[in-house]
Amino acid sequence: MRALGHLYMALSALVLALPIVVVSGAALNGGRSMFFPPQDPTLSRFAEFFLTEPVWTNALQNSIIVAVGAASLAVLLAWPIAYMLWSSGSKLAQVIAGLGSLPFAVPPIVFGVGLGFYWGFLGGLGDLWAGVVSHAVLLMALPLVTISIGLQSIDRSHLDAAATMGATDAQAFRTVVLPQTLPYTLSGFFFVLVLSFNEFIVMFFVSASSYATVTLQIFNSLRNGYTPTMAVAAITFIVVSIAVFSAIARWGDLPRLMGADQSRN
Repeated sequence: MRALGHLYMALSALVLALPIVVVSGAALNGGRSMFFPPQDPTLSRFAEFFLTEPVWTNALQNSIIVAVGAASLAVLLAWPIAYMLWSSGSKLAQVIAGLGSLPFAVPPIVFGVGLGFYWGFLGGLGDLWAGVVSHAVLLMALPLVTISIGLQSIDRSHLDAAATMGATDAQAFRTVVLPQTLPYTLSGFFFVLVLSFNEFIVMFFVSASSYATVTLQIFNSLRNGYTPTMAVAAITFIVVSIAVFSAIARWGDLPRLMGADQSRN
């Protein structure tokens, strides 16, 4: 039975790895068409994506701005809500937390269409900052959950000890709460970063073709067929995702964030 389980896991890993191998090989083609195995292998497509081709470098820059901006804003919006929910647990806090999480539960196509009308009415349609705000609102549920998990993991006796030593609420927050919740805050930040970097539907509506992120540029490039540079973009998504989730697994509490660790309640 154990051998059968190992075989199943090996086959699953193979099925997941094969498309990545094919895409990675296709990115090495010397021409403008994707073949596997690659023809005239070269790294010039990587240079185009990261350095020399303005269409792709601008798209990559926009993706980074939107992803980092949305992750930062989402964390800033989620922190006071999570803290209010943890400290008071009032009905008002629960309602606000529910409203903050609602966009993540709405189908992206519905949310994207709604945001298109919203930003069009306010005059922000097609602005990069509108994309940042849209992704922050869409993905705020992620840092809200991770920060809430971090706050719930705090031993209240530590706060009592700080109060006994004469610490004010602000001092206890700075010296006890923030350090213990930092890994969870960073985890929420990176979750938003990865999903924002890969998100397409909402950005399609709020950008109004005024600018392109990498996902939008891949879609636009499909009109000319599949190209090796698109494969480089796909590899970039994979590498960023692996790097971020590996960092969360290394320095965060990934089992608890995934709901698998029930040892601390």
